Amino acid sequence: MLGTHFHNDLGLGLANTVAAAQAGARVLASSWLGIAERSGLAATEQLLFLLAYEKETTAAVLGPDADPWWEQPDLTLLPGLADAVSRGTGVPISVTTPIVGSGVGTISTGTPFAAPDVYQPFDPETVLGLRPRVLLTHLASGRVVRAVAAELGHDLDAARAALALTWVKHRAYRTGRAVVEREQFADFLDGLHAS
Repeated sequence: MLGTHFHNDLGLGLANTVAAAQAGARVLASSWLGIAERSGLAATEQLLFLLAYEKETTAAVLGPDADPWWEQPDLTLLPGLADAVSRGTGVPISVTTPIVGSGVGTISTGTPFAAPDVYQPFDPETVLGLRPRVLLTHLASGRVVRAVAAELGHDLDAARAALALTWVKHRAYRTGRAVVEREQFADFLDGLHAS
C-alpha cells in the first residue's frame, strides 16, 4: 500500500497529499494544524474537509467507487477540535487559517456583505457550525457600518453613517488594528446620537 508524508516547506503539502491520493496512495500523513518539524505537514482538518465535504470531491480524489468512511465525518466538530489542539500545544490559529481560522464565517466589506454566496466556497454555518459574524474593520463599507450599528441598537441615516464610517477607518489606522472593537464603536455611536 502506497503512503504519503509531505512536508509543507513550499506550501504544497496539502496539494501533494491530494495528488498522491488521486494517484492511489491510501495512507495520507497529516497533523492537526499542520504541526510538525520545519513548515509542518498537510493539516488534518484541511485534508479531512476536502475529502468529506462533497461526495463529488471524494470521488474525484479517491475514485468513483471509494467509500472511505465507516460513518460520514461531522465537519462541525473541526473548529472545536482545532481549537483544543491549539490550546493544548500553544500553536495559534490565525485569522486566515483555512477551514478553522477565526476569520472563517466573518464578513467585513462590500460584496461579501451584500451577497455572501457569491464569494464563499461553502456556507460556514451549515458545514462547520460557525454562525456568520460581521466585523467592523478598516475595509468597512457603509452597509457594514449600518449593519453593526443596527446590531448595537442604532439606526443611522446617511449623514451619520458617513460620519461613523470615517470614524471606523480613522480608528483602525490610528490604533494599527484592522478590527475595531464593538464596544468602542458603541461608545462612538452613543456620543454621535447625544450630539
